[in-house]
Amino acid sequence: MKKIIVLGIMILTLAGCSDKKYLKLEDELTEKATKYYRDYVEIANQSFGMNEHKVTLEALSIAGIDIKNFDKQECDKGSYALIKLKLNKEGNPEDDFKIENHLTCGEYKTKKD
Repeated sequence: MKKIIVLGIMILTLAGCSDKKYLKLEDELTEKATKYYRDYVEIANQSFGMNEHKVTLEALSIAGIDIKNFDKQECDKGSYALIKLKLNKEGNPEDDFKIENHLTCGEYKTKKD
């Protein structure tokens, strides 16, 4: 019985460590997508009246942004951060924006709220 309990605790611990690794990737994706948006869309005033912008790992790579941590975890290049903007009457972004990640790395997928 003790062996089963110890094995169960080990499995839960390993699963928890794995989740932490992917949570760090989620944070990194948010950070890098924010940089991409600020450097390539916002600064050029190129929102085009759209309230959502999709930034994929592939787009980050093409822009020269380092994605090696995502490559190490075998993340799909189609994984993306969805930047959600609030637009004013003229179609220009207001205030800050929200980011919704959609990360797929092997068996891991971003958890839905």
